Amino acid sequence: MAVLKQLTTCSALLLSSSIVFADEAAEQDNAPDPGDHTKVSTVVTATYGVQSLGEQDNNMAQLVGQMSGAKQNGNLFLGQLTIQGQENANVYPADDSFDLSQVRARYFEVKRTEWENAPMLGVSLDYIETSFVDGAINDRLFAIGGLIRVNTPFDNWLSFPIVAAAYGQNSDFAKDILGTKSSAYGVQFNYLNSIYLHENGTHLQINPQYSMIDFGGAVGTVNSLQLDLAVQAPLTENRKHWGKLTYTEYFDDAGQSFGHNDQNTELKFTYSYYL
Repeated sequence: MAVLKQLTTCSALLLSSSIVFADEAAEQDNAPDPGDHTKVSTVVTATYGVQSLGEQDNNMAQLVGQMSGAKQNGNLFLGQLTIQGQENANVYPADDSFDLSQVRARYFEVKRTEWENAPMLGVSLDYIETSFVDGAINDRLFAIGGLIRVNTPFDNWLSFPIVAAAYGQNSDFAKDILGTKSSAYGVQFNYLNSIYLHENGTHLQINPQYSMIDFGGAVGTVNSLQLDLAVQAPLTENRKHWGKLTYTEYFDDAGQSFGHNDQNTELKFTYSYYL
């Protein structure tokens, strides 16, 4: 269970690239657009959800703050801080307390390109600390990733392939109990898609995320697939307030073969306020 929950954290790295451009018209539109994963924005978000839906039904909460700006060379940047807590965060031994489960800091930078089919490029640096969770497989995780905004044949479909490389420092629990090595290495691939349903920015998100993490030792390499399905819509006419409902399924080969992970199904609601 600890391995699978930390794989969720690893997969979350792939979501690490949020920064500038939706379509030609949106260049002149300063309204927030969370469906564009390359659009920089200053925003505060709060999430409440249930992890292990239908199994343990663990409550979780997350607070995110991010600030953005522009450099003299025209590049756009964004800094982000995330604090997350959840029920049964200290999974070894299991209890019903609600504890801090993750602190995450990220930095993004994005620039325009001269490529017709890929007008934006972005890069991100990511740091995740989970050393306070008794049963987490990693104490901390570092990653570097990049994304491309790819033009599609449809005006209402934005597409963002993302690639990231990760390095983790495994916990004492992982080394002593699970038999991992001291470090973990991995690669990840995300394919984020926003399909717009209304001119006010309401959209669907269909986001498959694949990761391959080598924990070493007895655990070895674990492959996982995370599938996020979400609908996001503005709650006010000025598009400063947004609501998002996300349903997530997981698949992995942490057991004998690749299959559905019943323990990690999630349902979450996120409120976002754009400054």
